[in-house]
Amino acid sequence: MSLRQIYTRKLGQSVAELAQPSASMKLHIVSGESNWSVVSEGSVRALRAFATIDQAIDFAKAIALKKAGEVVVHQDNGEIKARLHF
Repeated sequence: MSLRQIYTRKLGQSVAELAQPSASMKLHIVSGESNWSVVSEGSVRALRAFATIDQAIDFAKAIALKKAGEVVVHQDNGEIKARLHF
């Protein structure tokens, strides 16, 4: 008698979870001419622009918490000021 695994909804969900990419999302906060922008790594367009760096950090944190990501805060000159892991 051979054992066969029966495909169930629970097994399907397990397989789907394992198939998800495990790379974490990186969001960069960079300064513009008069604002601070949140940019997803690998993208050239900002997700959103803010008047202050604190607003940009709060926005990026909210996204990083949902997607287990990292927020990289840059200074005006482009150097990394801080890395926040979630």
